[in-house]
Amino acid sequence: MKTALIYHWPAMPPLPPPGQPVLIRVATTQPHQTARQELRTALRQLLASWSRLSPERLPLCETAAGPVWPEPIGGHGLDISLSYADGEGWIGLIRGEWIGVDIMRMQHIPEAEEVARNYLEPAALVAIQQSTDPARTFAMAWTEREARLKCLKQPLSEWSVTQASTTARCATQNLMHSNGCILTVATKPSARNASGTSAPALI
Repeated sequence: MKTALIYHWPAMPPLPPPGQPVLIRVATTQPHQTARQELRTALRQLLASWSRLSPERLPLCETAAGPVWPEPIGGHGLDISLSYADGEGWIGLIRGEWIGVDIMRMQHIPEAEEVARNYLEPAALVAIQQSTDPARTFAMAWTEREARLKCLKQPLSEWSVTQASTTARCATQNLMHSNGCILTVATKPSARNASGTSAPALI
């Protein structure tokens, strides 16, 4: 997995080569609905620059999993993933592969062990219980789980051996953020063709 390139909006990244993950941090405001709109406004401006289309003509579709770009850019399909923390949103983009991003603030969560027992692999629960910094350990494990699921376009569910085998096919990077957050990006090669149409191989 290539190291993700990080930009801070309104810095406009150039169109990356295939397989190069790009992360864009966008300062946002509350409430969440406003932050959601601000992140999509930045996304549309960026995609307009890359595609040379006006923001009003972009073939950007909203789905239950977030915005989807159905057409190729520069001969490769484009995948998008979004995540939010207090005061900021992150856009993850990659061409020719799948991507998932998730961010979480490192903070004490009283029910962390119970959540880990149900949703994280057993090794993650042990690591949290034995960690000298359980908030950081939990945030790293949780964002990695969420990023992998987003990469494969799967909803959150309780941990299972079968799903763990599937999500293990995603490569991940954990990134420390200066405001006390953990950001994880997951990627997986895609079978997208030049038309930009395909689905991630889950089995």
